Amino acid sequence: MTTEAINTFSRSSESGARSGKPLLSDREMEVVQLVAQGFHNKEIGGKLFISEQTVKNHLHNIFDKLGVSDRLELMLYAMHHRLIDKPEGTLALTPLSPKIHK
Repeated sequence: MTTEAINTFSRSSESGARSGKPLLSDREMEVVQLVAQGFHNKEIGGKLFISEQTVKNHLHNIFDKLGVSDRLELMLYAMHHRLIDKPEGTLALTPLSPKIHK
């Protein structure tokens, strides 16, 4: 991770803690959860019964509030600040057994 991203994480977590209220709304948190599960904007809209454009608006607001610029940075931020649970189906850090070719 770059120094800039780490500094952004630190600044945003400090400002959120001082204000006493959550940085993201409940709906924005729902969007973050669905992004973390790998859904596209159209799919998120279908699950939340909102338009794809409304999903884009939520993502724009989330990016601004958290100081991130894309979905990858959003997921790094969300994992670092425990906004999302550990994704299921993550790859284990054990090596795969080699294939035997005949």
